[in-house]
Order: sequence, then C-alpha cells, then structure tokens
Amino acid sequence: MNMKVAKITKALAALALSVVLAACGAHSLGIDLLEDASGVKVTAENAGSKDTAVSEGAITVAEGDVIVISPCLDKGSFHLTITEHDNGTAVYDDDAEGRILFTIEAAPGTYDVEVSGNGATGWMTVFSESTSDLAAQDESLAETLEEVGIDPSTVTDGE
Repeated sequence: MNMKVAKITKALAALALSVVLAACGAHSLGIDLLEDASGVKVTAENAGSKDTAVSEGAITVAEGDVIVISPCLDKGSFHLTITEHDNGTAVYDDDAEGRILFTIEAAPGTYDVEVSGNGATGWMTVFSESTSDLAAQDESLAETLEEVGIDPSTVTDGE
C-alpha cells in the first residue's frame, strides 16, 4: 500500500511541477502598427524583465494633436518611452498601468515608441488624435450616460 501511495504522490508532484513550469514559461511581448491610425498596439502575456523591449517608430503628431495612451492591463504594467524621432528627446518615460486612458502633449513630428513589460498581461494602444475629436468623444459619452440615467459628473477618471 505504501508503494502505491508513493507512486501517486510522485505523479501528483510531477503534474503540479509541469503546470507551474508551463505557466511560468508562457510569456510574450509584441508591438504592431495600427492600421487605421498613426500609432501602435502593444500586447503582452506575463511580459517581464526577461523579455526584451519592443520598439516601433510609428506615431506622427499633427498640429492640434495629442498622444493618447490607452492601457488595458489585467495585471502588471508597461514601461513606456516615447521619444522624438529626430533627436531622441523623451516626451514620456514612465509606467502605464490599469485601464485609464490618458493623453500627453507633444509638438508636431514623428515619435518612436519603446515598451517593456513589468509582469504585464493585456494590451495598450498609443496613438495620435486631434484634441477636437477627443472633445467630441467626451461630449458624446456624456450624452450617452445621461440617456441611460447616469449623471456624467459622478463618473471619474480613477484618480
């Protein structure tokens, strides 16, 4: 009887170890150009310090545009660096986490995006958008909230 218990225990231990190794081994970090916008989409699964950073020169900011950063992360964060293509000056060099969209101002020009993962699982888009289009979207959202009976002033940006 002890021999059977020992075999079952070893089999269960081997199974548990294989599940842990499979979970630890699944990690990826990728970046792709957005088809319909000047920007990129970053995807990650358990992307951490073992992954190399990914980069793409893809964002063209026109007069009146801002850079929109829209993370949608289930866990972890991305370290995001956005630099001017011509001179390498960083306009953003910080972590992006959670699911809160935010914008940064940038002069017209072309920008390179570099991203690394900090235990990140999820995705993020980084793109250029006109401030007037963003204002129209905000107005549309407020109208939609009112139509369904939600006071727009009660909706916060998570801060």
